[in-house]
Amino acid sequence: MLEVGSLYKHFKGNSLVEKNIYRILAINPKYTGTSNFPNDNFVIYESIFQDGLCFIREYNDLVQELSDEEKDKYKQNHRIEKLNDEELELIKDESFIKEKLEYLDNKKQANS
Repeated sequence: MLEVGSLYKHFKGNSLVEKNIYRILAINPKYTGTSNFPNDNFVIYESIFQDGLCFIREYNDLVQELSDEEKDKYKQNHRIEKLNDEELELIKDESFIKEKLEYLDNKKQANS
């Protein structure tokens, strides 16, 4: 079960530095526009290390269980999983933050 305000790691990546880390902003927000919009359960979430990156996705997709192969490869059971206490402390560490930002910068440069 996802919780608004909590931090989650995406499954892809071999370490916490390589994994995207998200904060859940809203679950099942109310759509107030006039066009048709699916009434599925949606989640709005943001990247905590990439300013301005915000996403929306179906709730069921985010909590989806990974295949056995993916579980073995990424050491996670679900697409996103809540950070544990040790990981929450790690992401506050200055050396981790530096390494994470360097990783993201290198990844961005490689993709441009």
